[in-house]
Amino acid sequence: MQNADRESTTRAANWTNSFSGSLTALFLWVGGLILVAFATPVHAHKFNESYVYFDVTDDTLSGRIEATLTDLTRIQLGAPEVSTSLTEDEVRKSQEFFFEYFENRMKLLSDGQALQVEFDDISFFDSSVDTFAQLHFTVLDIEQTPTTIEMAYDGLFSDVDPTHRGYALIGSNTRNGMDENEAYISLIFAPGDGSKALYLNDEPVGDIARTFFVHGVWHIWLGFDHVLFLVTLLLGAVMRIENRHWVPSENIRESLLETVKIVTVFTIAHTITLCLATFEVITLPVTLVEAVIAFSIAAVAVGNLVPRFHASSWKVVFLFGIFHGFGFANVLEPLGLDPTRKALGLATFNIGVEVGQLAIVVVLFPIFFALRRLTAYRVVFLQFGSVALIAIAMFWFYERTIGWFPQFGDAVVMVTQ
Repeated sequence: MQNADRESTTRAANWTNSFSGSLTALFLWVGGLILVAFATPVHAHKFNESYVYFDVTDDTLSGRIEATLTDLTRIQLGAPEVSTSLTEDEVRKSQEFFFEYFENRMKLLSDGQALQVEFDDISFFDSSVDTFAQLHFTVLDIEQTPTTIEMAYDGLFSDVDPTHRGYALIGSNTRNGMDENEAYISLIFAPGDGSKALYLNDEPVGDIARTFFVHGVWHIWLGFDHVLFLVTLLLGAVMRIENRHWVPSENIRESLLETVKIVTVFTIAHTITLCLATFEVITLPVTLVEAVIAFSIAAVAVGNLVPRFHASSWKVVFLFGIFHGFGFANVLEPLGLDPTRKALGLATFNIGVEVGQLAIVVVLFPIFFALRRLTAYRVVFLQFGSVALIAIAMFWFYERTIGWFPQFGDAVVMVTQ
């Protein structure tokens, strides 16, 4: 009878290990397939965005504002949604209206004095997003172009669509050899931003480092999906598995080592893909990345509920860390940098992410470790907490997947009716 029990236990353990290994292999295989199948180049222009390009020489300052025909239609009608867009001929006939609109919504100052902007021409180009109009302007009375100006821009924000975003770029600069820049963004404008300093020469290294470091810290703190992923990982870091059940870790050293291992694997994984995506070696669709990040929370939470799946957690953390890296890159990409400064921006942004991540660990780890022996911790935090995390994650996954596969959403609605 005892031999039969032992054989049964051995078979169960073998099946568990086999299933856990197969599950991990499946995650890795699917992840690799997705990386290959959906790798796409980055597109410079996107929906619901307008762009202000500046062309800089020693004694002239000119540029253009690029906006879609759809956005120009929304401006003319004062409506967030339109059924049909203006044609190029219709825009030309109304060009004085649009010139005046953007003159009132783009303010430039140098040494506290307003700079006069004059729009003088309009042209068009097609893109995969929409047809864009280019409204060309010249900054008047420039004798020697300043190295820095103050810029305010609120095109479409206040009167049409608060979700619209504006980007300022140095399109060309004869003083530092920059030519035909389409990707490296200097400033981002959102509602309530006010005026910002725009460098018309090379931006100081210290300012670049400080800006990207702050962006990294705040992104991890305000990126609730990244925070919940870390929380899900930390819940089990103060426990250990004994006879396929969670028991409290015996000492802080054991728990710290587990935490360091998890955070290190996560950091290595997301750093790899953050670098690859930033240098445009490989990129993935934003919606896909966001959906997988949501799923990652649920996958790790399942490991908290079923300890036998937790044995290979570092492999799962590494896999999903790859997608979190693409998520970080999606935030970093619009900030833009010229190629010579991209490495600095990437490094300081990643350091900011790690500092923000470390701050979360420093706050939560002592709390979880102090509570680990309580039954309430295992029941409320580890079990009910993981169930709640799965529910939140699957809700996000549903939202993000439906956005990517509308036909799947229609099928879900039909089944639930």
